[in-house]
Amino acid sequence: MSDRDLQGALVALDFAIQTEKDGREFYERAATKTRDAGGRVLFASLADDEVEHLRILESQRESLASDGRWLSSAETDQQRRPSVTEGVPVFSRESLAAEVNEHTSDLSALRMALLLEKDSVAFYSKAALETEDLEGRSMYERLVEMEKEHQRILDEEYKALAKEFWHTMGFEPF
Repeated sequence: MSDRDLQGALVALDFAIQTEKDGREFYERAATKTRDAGGRVLFASLADDEVEHLRILESQRESLASDGRWLSSAETDQQRRPSVTEGVPVFSRESLAAEVNEHTSDLSALRMALLLEKDSVAFYSKAALETEDLEGRSMYERLVEMEKEHQRILDEEYKALAKEFWHTMGFEPF
């Protein structure tokens, strides 16, 4: 790997590390702010996943900085999947009807989380395309898949909560 490629990879990893730190912080705050128990579990689980992503990225950065090489998937494996049960609503639909205003901030948090995940997918996808090393590309592609799973979970939850919110407020778009 040339010096220029190494420096570019380190800069990309530094950016990714900061993004994961920011994501973890966002999810931890969201977990403490929502009153919904299921919402707390979702946001806490996503914060834990960001810690795992951070571990992978920091390991890769350390390896590149010290040895000039990307770690293999086997060396960084142990990815955890989100612990949210598929198909089961996370936010309580019953409490939404009683406490509409409380859940408007949950909707906002979910929307912001969706945008964070979308940005992460875009960044990691671009980094994968620009990384010539197969191990580096593989790591970014794995992160893309993990972030897409987060995006899917958040999107389903956002849509369900928004629909219930609209119904409770007496407004349903076309």
